Amino acid sequence: VLLPMSAAARIRAMSKVWQPRLCYDLSMPPESSSALQEALWFAVKQHRGQNRDGEHPLPYATHPVEVLMLVRHMAGITEESVLCAAVLHDTIEDCGVTVEELKERFGSQVAKMVEELSRKEPSANEIQGLTKDEIWCLRHYLLIQEIRTMSPQALAVKLADRYSNIKESLKTKTGPKRERYIWQTRRILDAIPKEICPVLWDLTTELVPAEPTTVPCEGL
Repeated sequence: VLLPMSAAARIRAMSKVWQPRLCYDLSMPPESSSALQEALWFAVKQHRGQNRDGEHPLPYATHPVEVLMLVRHMAGITEESVLCAAVLHDTIEDCGVTVEELKERFGSQVAKMVEELSRKEPSANEIQGLTKDEIWCLRHYLLIQEIRTMSPQALAVKLADRYSNIKESLKTKTGPKRERYIWQTRRILDAIPKEICPVLWDLTTELVPAEPTTVPCEGL
């Protein structure tokens, strides 16, 4: 004879059989996946534990995912190597991943593009004796020089990256830091031809419509 089972008893019985499954297992790459799916998995894993700026920040991985979506849907780029580079663009700079590792996993074209997008820091000798503001200006100068030598594909990713970052910075930065970031964004727009992606270029320009009152680096 089967006795009636209470709701609580039914839930307990079901819990012994059903176990929740993660939608995305970070312990290993997805099986039989495309290069882009593996790049997404790799980027999320590498950025694990990192957060964006501001109060109640989102996980940092939301940024490269946004850059990926901007490159695909705003810039209209469908080339898989460029999309992989978009989602991986901060893995060398922020996660310590090497060019060799990216080359082995995703090929030389992706690795080269991510390397293009990774900022080169001044050496200890170059910053010796400089103030914090002077170091910032030197880093800014190096960044602009790097942008001017980037391939068109890397420029599209860089533009998407700056659009994502300036949107957030206008909400999280204040005072001189905010003004400085706006000024730098204008210099980046000067270095990236509008024809790389007119829509993204215009959207970024609309966020920084006026020159800030403070010019942090005269002559740059």
